[in-house]
Amino acid sequence: MDNRNQFNGQPKPLLVYIVGIYIASLLIANILANQMIVVINWTASAGILTFPITYILASILAEVYGYQWARRAAWSALALNALMAGLIWLTLMLPNPIWFDDIYFLNAVGNSWRIVLASLSAFTIGKFANDRLFSYLKGDRTNLEGFKFRAMASSVLGHTLDSSIFTIIAFSFIIDWHILPSMIIVSIALKWGYEWLALPITALLVKKVKEYEAKV
Repeated sequence: MDNRNQFNGQPKPLLVYIVGIYIASLLIANILANQMIVVINWTASAGILTFPITYILASILAEVYGYQWARRAAWSALALNALMAGLIWLTLMLPNPIWFDDIYFLNAVGNSWRIVLASLSAFTIGKFANDRLFSYLKGDRTNLEGFKFRAMASSVLGHTLDSSIFTIIAFSFIIDWHILPSMIIVSIALKWGYEWLALPITALLVKKVKEYEAKV
């Protein structure tokens, strides 16, 4: 384990905060994904609203703390999302009082198990492909340099896989088939567009975190 990311044998405080917010954002995304929103006459999952947070934090984890910490955060997020889906399913299976109408809870999160299954599959394949390519471009096996290039190049592969797999698993047989391709395209376009616009801010935050960790 990399000693520069630890303090007296423990992970540095800033790293703990980043991982915590990252995991919480992914949990929130899977709840929001139960709702559809309209983006310039195109349909998209509301789960995409947390992407600006998860993208920046994922970039910081991979660039500052390395591949191993990015993997730990990803696996923790996957495990907690699975736990959330299991508890929601258990809640729906347990009997409720006669006077309580659980239809609202069912409508709100009843599809969460499918959302989480889609998220687990898409996240595992897309995010890990993203991080693998990011790590490869950062390594000694290539002469390509620069955080900005690594971030954008790896996201092309990651977002395409993630958005395609998630949309197909989460919304097949629920939403009309002719809508699914447009949802995938909109999701990919929004993520790429945001990354392109936010790249200077992301690069600045990565630099600041590196400087901070070098001092503590």
